[in-house]
Amino acid sequence: MRVFSCALRVVAAHPAYLLVYVGFLSAMGLFITVGLSLGDGGDFEPARPDVAVVDRDGGALGAGLAEFLAAGAEVTEVDDEPFALQDAVATGQVSCLIIVPEGFTDDFLAAVRAGDEPPVLDVAFGPASMEGMLAGAEASQYLGLARAAAVLLPGAPAGDVAARAVAVAGEQAVPEVVVPEGSAASGNALAFYLKWCAYTLTAAIVVSVGLLMGAFSRTDVRRRNLVSPASGLGLGLREAAACLVVTVGVAAVVAGAGWAAFGSTAAGLPPAAHGLMLLAVAVLALVPLSIGFLLGQLGVGETASNAVGNILGMVLTFLGGAWVPLSLMPEAVVALARFTPVYWYTDALDRCAHLVEPTTGAVGAVLGDLGLVALFAAAVFGAALVAGRLRLQSAEAGGNAAAAPGRG
Repeated sequence: MRVFSCALRVVAAHPAYLLVYVGFLSAMGLFITVGLSLGDGGDFEPARPDVAVVDRDGGALGAGLAEFLAAGAEVTEVDDEPFALQDAVATGQVSCLIIVPEGFTDDFLAAVRAGDEPPVLDVAFGPASMEGMLAGAEASQYLGLARAAAVLLPGAPAGDVAARAVAVAGEQAVPEVVVPEGSAASGNALAFYLKWCAYTLTAAIVVSVGLLMGAFSRTDVRRRNLVSPASGLGLGLREAAACLVVTVGVAAVVAGAGWAAFGSTAAGLPPAAHGLMLLAVAVLALVPLSIGFLLGQLGVGETASNAVGNILGMVLTFLGGAWVPLSLMPEAVVALARFTPVYWYTDALDRCAHLVEPTTGAVGAVLGDLGLVALFAAAVFGAALVAGRLRLQSAEAGGNAAAAPGRG
């Protein structure tokens, strides 16, 4: 028991690691997920850019343009004076400034009906370029409708052409957000957070377990333990129990934060989906546990454990599709990702987010993914046992094997 409590004190003596790798990274995952607003099911709110229309023509098309833009933008009055126009654009008072030049209405109708290229509007964008481009696109849409109306009504006056364009533009579909119960949107936020936290789990557990195992793998400590009355098996079991407690604690904090923040968004999923997501987190945590155990068996120091935990965590999380969808990656990267445990972990979470009915086939597919993750952990743990055995037989280990003939 003293070995177990001593192992936990080694981890507790480095609270900065737990604070950064568990607290900070988990909080970052929460903020990123909230910012993406996945699966929130809220009402659709179209953007309304600030736009100013300076009508120097005074014709029907300019008036129709202002009326058309007012339906989807905030139309701002700006004086038709050079300094005022420049100031409105430069200071962001408007995201798009549209100037209708003199004679635009007559020139536009004459060019369209003659089959020539019609004149264009003078457009300037402010600092909010994306909003300005949206307003510019809406102005282009209005001119396209006016062009079609002028062709369909060859003898109609400009007022009728503008009225027809505004009327057609007003016939728009009303968007509605529909989130079916148990659909992918029901669990997307929680699934995204858990996928993102593959890095949190890997970095935190590898560093903590590597630090713990490294403390007991030092040559002087190992020699002292070998001459103690405690058996090697008992010492190993107590060290393993301490590593498991650290792993469970990290996984519990990460998963608990996710369900506390996004559990309500996944309320439409069946209980089996929630249970499988928890199981996925637990199984994935075995992989960094095995990696940290391997680092300890190799006698890796604190600095190296930090480097391995961070770099390996970022690489596995990226290749696994937790940060960037693999659909955007080249085929070679996707093929390589299949040889990483996080790939199967994220695939399992995606299946859980779509798990409307927990049928035998659907649950079996998730368990198959998690089985592959467990195989990765078992392979690394087996390598750690071999590395530990070889190190025990080395001259630096200080045990009986080191005193055997031919050694030393």
